[in-house]
Amino acid sequence: MSWFGNSIVIFILYKQRACLQPTDYLTFNLAVSDASISVFGYSRGIIEIFNVFRDGGFLITSIWTCQVDGFLTLLFGLASINTLTVISVTRYIKGCHPNRAHCISNHTISVSLILIWVGALFWSSAPLLGWGSYTDRGYGTCEVDWAKANFSTIYKSYIVSILIFCFFVPVLVMIFSYVSIINTVKSSHALSAEGELTDRQRRMERDVTRVSIVICTAFIVAWSPYAAVSMWSAWGYYVPNMTSIFTRLFAKSASFYNPLIYFGMSSKFRKDIGVLLPCAREGKDTVRLKRFKDLKPKAEMPQPCKAAKYVEQPKQATSPDSGVGSPCNTPPPDNKEVFFIPVPLPSEGPEFECDRL
Repeated sequence: MSWFGNSIVIFILYKQRACLQPTDYLTFNLAVSDASISVFGYSRGIIEIFNVFRDGGFLITSIWTCQVDGFLTLLFGLASINTLTVISVTRYIKGCHPNRAHCISNHTISVSLILIWVGALFWSSAPLLGWGSYTDRGYGTCEVDWAKANFSTIYKSYIVSILIFCFFVPVLVMIFSYVSIINTVKSSHALSAEGELTDRQRRMERDVTRVSIVICTAFIVAWSPYAAVSMWSAWGYYVPNMTSIFTRLFAKSASFYNPLIYFGMSSKFRKDIGVLLPCAREGKDTVRLKRFKDLKPKAEMPQPCKAAKYVEQPKQATSPDSGVGSPCNTPPPDNKEVFFIPVPLPSEGPEFECDRL
């Protein structure tokens, strides 16, 4: 489910690559990290439990070891939460400080993406270098060995640090950002540097903010039980095996929440899917007519031409196309200098397509 949903997000953003906004690259990065969790967070367990390759466990013990699996799972998991944190910061800047929205450019997003992956690489590679360790928790899942905090100060410092900087700090940043956005929306609708928003822009801002809040809430709900169990284990308390397994699986299931939330709450995302699907392209270019009430009666139409006495006016130089002196309902003469150029329909132009997407 995670791979399928995030693949749709990646495919849609790839199709719209010509007209992507800077923040869309963060969405793309989030989909890539979530899809990678679905690959590296479960595949080792599937290979180990069902013995897919019939190699007697050679792949698991020699190549795809617990250290490699734990490193990759933690790497993409931290990349996901870092991306969600940066998304919340960008929404906070656009919503609460619109005069600084110009700072969110392609260069800024590129630097943010580099920092996201550098931070995730630092914390996931530290156990490989001796600061912390990975352990096999059964059912093909490898994670940080939280229990070693009771036996070594070095391990305890790593566990305390990763819980603070990779869970509590991002969660606090998300909560602060979205609470500030909600308060700003309630007090004023001027959320754009261009001035007062139109109804369409206001609806878009409201939809994006609501989707982002639900994404972060789903992340907090999914990862909080795992963080609580990890701290409980790090302080030396016993955690039942089934409780540990379910909290890990529940945390990893956060990787498929995001595409479900996009599809369920974002009308723009559903329209993008409808435009890209071949069977849904026809019938999209309908014209909606507005209904007007209390229309004034039409003015009386001018009377048709009748024979009347005209006051003779001084003659002026007229062009052959002016129609002066021609009888009523006379079409203009053919002009060889007039050229008819076939113009494509609005729906066929790339600019209209990008605007609709």
